[in-house]
Amino acid sequence: MAKKILVTAFEAFGGRAENPTLRVLAALKAPPGARLLRARLPVEGKAVGKKTEALLSRLKPDLLISLGLAAGEAAIRVERFGLNIADYRIKDNAGWSPEGEKLDPAGPAGYFVTVDPLKLAAACRRAGAPAYVSNHAGGYVCNTLMYRAMRAIDKAGLATRYAFIHIPVSTEMALKEKPGKGVSPSLPLALMTAAVQSALKEAAG
Repeated sequence: MAKKILVTAFEAFGGRAENPTLRVLAALKAPPGARLLRARLPVEGKAVGKKTEALLSRLKPDLLISLGLAAGEAAIRVERFGLNIADYRIKDNAGWSPEGEKLDPAGPAGYFVTVDPLKLAAACRRAGAPAYVSNHAGGYVCNTLMYRAMRAIDKAGLATRYAFIHIPVSTEMALKEKPGKGVSPSLPLALMTAAVQSALKEAAG
């Protein structure tokens, strides 16, 4: 039976017109022997966990990879931990802006991803993209998703393996920014797609 791989991406947020994770998601291809499933998630802390939990319950994927946007980064960032904290520097798309709240008062302080982030970063670099491993995804909705996903996997006793990959703003997006201001660090969309594709193949084993 073919492996089921679920990859998620986020809608636009923070005043940006688009989110490059959706472009990367649309261009990905299933690795040999696998079935690729895609899902678009809201940048809403209270909703993203519920939607992800429902996806996991319904699909029971062998592998879940979440993609997120890390504006200001100049490289691809593979995350290592999801932390039990919601500390939003800006409001999410539903207007929620928690300050230092626990995501789950009964849950552990954090979860370690179950796909080796060092191997995924190396796979991204083999595709020609700068990439490194980060110890946590910050306090915003990306971290909320990481923690909620791994908490749901843990509580349901699923065998789903999990990884999170942050990508920078795309060069195509950066070129649309108004001149006269600092330009966001970026990578070309095609390069980021190739890097995530390489990481997907590595994770699928």
